[in-house]
Amino acid sequence: MKNTDNKNCALILGATSDIGREIAEELSSKNFDLILTGQNKDLLSQIHSDLLRTTKQDIKIQTHLLDITETDGLTSFVLSLDPLPNIVFCCIGYYKDQKIARVKPEEFTKTIQINFTGIATFLNLLTIRMEEIRSGKIVVISSVAGVRGRQLNYIYGSAKAGLTTYLSGLRNLLHKKNIRITTVLLGPVFTKMSAGHNLMPWITLQPKVAAKKIVQAGLKGKDEVYIHWIWQFIMAAIRMIPEGIFKRLPPF
Repeated sequence: MKNTDNKNCALILGATSDIGREIAEELSSKNFDLILTGQNKDLLSQIHSDLLRTTKQDIKIQTHLLDITETDGLTSFVLSLDPLPNIVFCCIGYYKDQKIARVKPEEFTKTIQINFTGIATFLNLLTIRMEEIRSGKIVVISSVAGVRGRQLNYIYGSAKAGLTTYLSGLRNLLHKKNIRITTVLLGPVFTKMSAGHNLMPWITLQPKVAAKKIVQAGLKGKDEVYIHWIWQFIMAAIRMIPEGIFKRLPPF
């Protein structure tokens, strides 16, 4: 993507997700040019059209089909970014019935690949390029599910735990090179991915609210943030429960 001026440009991975779409709208209102990725061509096209129709800013929008689990495609996509975006938002996530993931190896592997290894592979490629220019911000949505393993979602949670740890190390590595890594520890949000789950409204955010908070944290270059403040205290309490007691608790 050639950009002859100095206008800010944002790359959104998983732009077809509910949160990704809201982040795109938030950034378009801030006059960012956008590079949107996803796996659904028709939905990407629809989002592209909606943004151009509703935004009051003069922005450029590109869309790209991208599968986070296909390494060759990730390599060619990263090399095609010219210049690199100023900020990258990763909204990719995958969550299906964890009972199925436990007994079906292909579902287990898919959960790990999409939520951890695919994202980490992409960020390895991207940050090597960012190191060359010593600039950039990356904002990745992880999850409170990765703070401690719970029987209801420990497969998904283990992938997010790996992602959170990876981002911590990457942040440590790149801090002196002016590259900021923001880890978003997201709690439940009312999205397509959470449909069918018995979510409690008082601890669950709407996608638009979550997106505004994520964009704000990313632009400020925060390190690790709980988007909904209450989850910081909930997870602190959960971490303090001794393992001998924790393993005997009913599912929650």
